Amino acid sequence: MPPDVPTSPRKDGRLLLLVVLLAVLVQTVLIVLKGQRYYFADTAEYDAAARRILRGLGPGADFPRAPLYPAFMALGYLLGGVGNFQAVRLLQAAFGIGLVLLVARLGRRMGQPVAGFLGALGVAVAPTLAYTTSMLYPTMLYTVLLFAITALAWSLAERPGLGRAAGLGVLMALVWLTDAIVVAPLAAVLVWLLLAARGTLARRLAIVGLAVAVALLAAGSWTQYHRRANGSPAVPLAKAQYVLYVARHDPEVVGGHTVSDTTGKEFQPLPLGRFLRRELGLMREQPAAYMHDYALEFVHFFKPMPDRIQTSNQYTRTEVRWLVALYFAGVLLFAPIGLLWGAAPLRARLLLALVPLATAAAYALFFSQMRYRIPTEPQLLLLSSLGLLRLLPRGRAGRAVAVPGAGGGAGRPRPGAGGTDRPAARPDRMTAGE
Repeated sequence: MPPDVPTSPRKDGRLLLLVVLLAVLVQTVLIVLKGQRYYFADTAEYDAAARRILRGLGPGADFPRAPLYPAFMALGYLLGGVGNFQAVRLLQAAFGIGLVLLVARLGRRMGQPVAGFLGALGVAVAPTLAYTTSMLYPTMLYTVLLFAITALAWSLAERPGLGRAAGLGVLMALVWLTDAIVVAPLAAVLVWLLLAARGTLARRLAIVGLAVAVALLAAGSWTQYHRRANGSPAVPLAKAQYVLYVARHDPEVVGGHTVSDTTGKEFQPLPLGRFLRRELGLMREQPAAYMHDYALEFVHFFKPMPDRIQTSNQYTRTEVRWLVALYFAGVLLFAPIGLLWGAAPLRARLLLALVPLATAAAYALFFSQMRYRIPTEPQLLLLSSLGLLRLLPRGRAGRAVAVPGAGGGAGRPRPGAGGTDRPAARPDRMTAGE
């Protein structure tokens, strides 16, 4: 299917239905195979927090993680019975199907429905995404929320509206309550909106300001409740600090780090202010070593072969890890082509690339693993699809399919790498309802 020919909506719908059915089949097989047990030790902490939530006690003062996934797990228990892991997996599978549809929709909104279809197919069968959809861990919830933010940011940039901006703020709060590390990709998306959204600077500042205000209000409500109820930080940093401590003190687990941390042999979590002061001091005292460790972790974020895996089961066998490595090597091959020459507007490609790059930049400060990269793989898969389309015989002179709101001169030939980023007509007023 050449990327420069408008496609039939009916045929597109049938093809997407086949992809959805394939995703359902993959998830059903994994759910049946996994059975009523968990495969990741941290699940026990989420299970205990979910049970406390159902008793009306909240996740608990000593729960070292963000609260949204325990609440999600509690919803699964409410629907299927307390301790019913399969009910939680079914709920996550529904979110996984939603992710397939979101990727297809964003590809179409960016003027490339074929890339959207290929990206959706990739999401349906990617071994990492398929596995984490059925893993009792926040990864799939975080992945869906992060991609929904990406898609809504594109829609908001093309058609600014107060309703969309408020919706973006709600999603930002929800994803922060899933994993606080998201502040890095969120900052990247907001900067992108300021630079790439249609309209005047005042208008762009207004939509970004509204989104941030809604996010702070929603997340702040939880923060204040948690502090009053438990007298502890809403999102504890002890876990992240411990991971960094292990990276610097246990070469058998990580290896290659050169920063000399003389804070002692025993791990002691620090308040945020003291932790930042310590890290800034290490940066000043050991700049070369600090940059070495940072670059090491940044590159490792994109390493195709999974490593640093502490869990051992049938899903972490060598042959499974090689399958993951082959899959992601293909993504790494086509994603840079998609970024530089992909068959979509440059601003669309930059948005897709900024999310994984900002996430890698944040995790490089601590410790990187494959499971930290997985939430950004839908963006990388869509970017790879745009690169693949550029390499197809008719894709080198590709034209975007005319899609309302797609921007980028959709429906007209685009010169060079991605063409114009300006529509024929620019809206002059911000809508209130969209």
